[in-house]
Amino acid sequence: MITLHYYDPELGGWQQQHITRLPDTARHTPPLWLDLHSATAAEEQQLLQDLQIAPTMAEDFSRERHPPKFEAQHDFALLILRGYADPDFSEVTQHAQVNLLFSREVLISKVQSPDPALLAQLQPQLGMLSSNQLSDWVKQLLVAVSASYLGKLLSFEDELSEIEDRMLHKGNDELMATMMRYRSVLRKVRRNLAYQKDIFADALYEEQHVLFKHFALADLRDFYEKFERLHSMTEMYYDQLSDLVHGYLSTTSHQINERMKVLTIVSSIFIPLTFLAGVYGMNFRYMPELEAENGYFITLFIMGALGVGSLLWFKFRKWW
Repeated sequence: MITLHYYDPELGGWQQQHITRLPDTARHTPPLWLDLHSATAAEEQQLLQDLQIAPTMAEDFSRERHPPKFEAQHDFALLILRGYADPDFSEVTQHAQVNLLFSREVLISKVQSPDPALLAQLQPQLGMLSSNQLSDWVKQLLVAVSASYLGKLLSFEDELSEIEDRMLHKGNDELMATMMRYRSVLRKVRRNLAYQKDIFADALYEEQHVLFKHFALADLRDFYEKFERLHSMTEMYYDQLSDLVHGYLSTTSHQINERMKVLTIVSSIFIPLTFLAGVYGMNFRYMPELEAENGYFITLFIMGALGVGSLLWFKFRKWW
């Protein structure tokens, strides 16, 4: 069913009505809010046809998942937004999708969110009728979408500081996996915020943009600054995590190099000693040194001298 909200001046308040199709001669006083959250696909398509929504806009509006975008044709404008519905940045299960079609008199909304609390925030707040009520509804939804990111980004700042301290003192592969997961989530969040920031950036740089019919310049600048600030925060946190990941990889690589250096020094010392032991371990009958009375002690002395000499040489060259 389609839920129709309209203001009744005789009753002096907002009324709600469940319909399957907008009447041809609707007598309701604008602004009207048509909520399609519980509408079937057939009811939704019929309503869009009755309001003569352009087919391309109707198709984008009906999609359950669509990147944020803005489009305007004739009297209606399409605004698709994405809120953040997960409790934190450990993983992305599903975004809150906000699809809006609005003119000066009618707002059509289709909001989906796995978080019931966020879903309630993404509903227009019906209040006293004003001359610019419908644009106030859209502004309220834009603020709710930006707020769905802001609170979680501010909370993540403290968590990121804790991760940084743990990495500096005792990093491990488990913490590395956590940072990689956060980076993946932030990359997706950054992409959504970039789309939404660009919507209002385009409006500010175009003097005749359609959004100026619905919002004042100060409102558009405020929307742009909200999403630009969120996008900057997300980029900053992503860069911090990237620095921590690269720092951990560099530290791990340095530790491996140190171990390899020790093994190389040990191998360099024992290679000539192994050579001597191999020579005098050969089972030839006629070997001159085998008849030497102190040959065993002389060989041990030479082997010891080679080992100590190699260590001193490595120390002199600052390889150890």
